[in-house]
Amino acid sequence: MNSSRRRFLKTAVGTSLAAPWIGWKSTAAGGPPSGELRFANFGAGGRAWSDLTEMMKVPNTTLVAVADVDRARSANFLKTYPDKPFYSDWRKLLDEKADEIDAVLIGTPDHMHAPIAMSAMQLGKHVYAEKPLSRTLHEARQLREFAADNNLMTQMGNQLASGSGNRTAVKCLREGLVGKVKEVHSMNPKSWGSMSPLPDSTEEPPETLDWDQWIGVGKYRKYIPREFAPGNWRKRIGYGTGTLGDMGCHIYHPWFMGLNNPVTLSVTSLGPAPVDADSWPLNAIVKHRMKGNDQTVGDFDFTWYDGNQRAPEHVAAAVGGAENVPKSGSVVIGTTGAMVIPHGGGGAPGIYRDGVKSDVAIESVGSEHHHGNFAAAIRGEISEKPRTNFDYSGPMTEAVLLGTVAMRLQGQELKWDDAAGKFVGSDAANALIHDTYREGWEVKGI
Repeated sequence: MNSSRRRFLKTAVGTSLAAPWIGWKSTAAGGPPSGELRFANFGAGGRAWSDLTEMMKVPNTTLVAVADVDRARSANFLKTYPDKPFYSDWRKLLDEKADEIDAVLIGTPDHMHAPIAMSAMQLGKHVYAEKPLSRTLHEARQLREFAADNNLMTQMGNQLASGSGNRTAVKCLREGLVGKVKEVHSMNPKSWGSMSPLPDSTEEPPETLDWDQWIGVGKYRKYIPREFAPGNWRKRIGYGTGTLGDMGCHIYHPWFMGLNNPVTLSVTSLGPAPVDADSWPLNAIVKHRMKGNDQTVGDFDFTWYDGNQRAPEHVAAAVGGAENVPKSGSVVIGTTGAMVIPHGGGGAPGIYRDGVKSDVAIESVGSEHHHGNFAAAIRGEISEKPRTNFDYSGPMTEAVLLGTVAMRLQGQELKWDDAAGKFVGSDAANALIHDTYREGWEVKGI
């Protein structure tokens, strides 16, 4: 590895860097790679394994290396790809393999999305990052701006955005099938949170888990069996983003893109407050006041419900009864009708007029391969950026994360200045926009 790149890695992750170093075969340094698209995977189990598998379905792609902190969770990878380099330290992978990769896929816990993505982009690598794009508002905006400034291809991993159901719903909203939009309601029944304090730590982490690497940029804490790794980190403030962060970037997407990225004016949590500083609350209700545009009647309300919370009766009435409100999905209410957008299963949107299912003809939009869309943009095979590139998914992630800030300040209406990227008149809310990374794990630009 050349000395300039080694100097970069030593400064980009850990101390400071005067300016980004855009490296080999990036679009910023002379166009996309030809032939094989070579990638590294950050994460080897769970969602990361799914991303790796999907990327390998794309013609002319090569897996170069993988980093994961948990060898037990990586067993399938280690068995399937015994000859591929495997790292427990993602920084070492970038240090040693940067000259051999064109892109990275990131399927780690939420708190590590942004540091890995920014470090890879500063090496000129194209980035596919799982949803939510980041854990904090500050990270989302920094990633978006850096990718745009350096002409890097990016994609967030809300895979159903490329599915027929989502694409058809976007088309229906843009064509005004329910008239001007008056309100939007989204819901999901998951319960990524806890209303009980964490137990005391009584065990050491298993030998297969590098706990220090798992903590990464997060605040260091002792290992507690089953409460963080491998999956319950979604419940924990500082590492995951609760049910809202887990599912919001999936479920917001069709109406958010269909209404051309509306901006939040204010946000209020109407559900329970967190029991402590460790865990997201259960059963959230988060209400946004959104800035209107030419597809809406003016400024409008959007409300999120999770766990056992349910939308009010008038929402059910608009779609002919509570049985037609999706357990996971959205209801968009307009001046001439309502639209049900189910999440999952590839279901097409349903249109209702005066509470009765309409037989209006809906022209279905076909599915595409989300990972293939990312690869095609890198190779220059399509003229547009990937479908949920950071220009789009950054603002959508911000809309989701505004709700997570509100959940920590329950009952307070928080006014949001989108252009400035800060709250108006709330020091407490502004303090939650950005977290300081653990000493020794700082990343330039975040």
